[in-house]
Amino acid sequence: MNVVIAGDVPLLRSLVRMAVEEAGYTVVGEPDTEEDLLAYCSSHKVGIVLLDLSISESEQMRTIEKILDIDAHISIIAMAEFVDDSSDQVFFAGARGFLLKPFSMFDLIDLMRKVQPVL
Repeated sequence: MNVVIAGDVPLLRSLVRMAVEEAGYTVVGEPDTEEDLLAYCSSHKVGIVLLDLSISESEQMRTIEKILDIDAHISIIAMAEFVDDSSDQVFFAGARGFLLKPFSMFDLIDLMRKVQPVL
């Protein structure tokens, strides 16, 4: 299963990458811009996108919708530092999971297994 880890914090991406690869997933990219994220989703058969929500709420919704426009079967897990109305909005936009930071890598991998698409 191919995974993309998107966000603007290199340390978080590296830590998540180690856990994801140890769990048997293949990380095909760690984009830090929406443009690069969409390029990875277009050029690889991506099963899961781990999306760090450090962008505005309206951008979050648009980004999730753009990913699903590329492939409606991609499972998106949103990660954020706090819970507000945007956590509900990411589900309305099509995300399959949400993790509140800080989270354990065990919880991340468990959620990934629950939402991964059947390919």
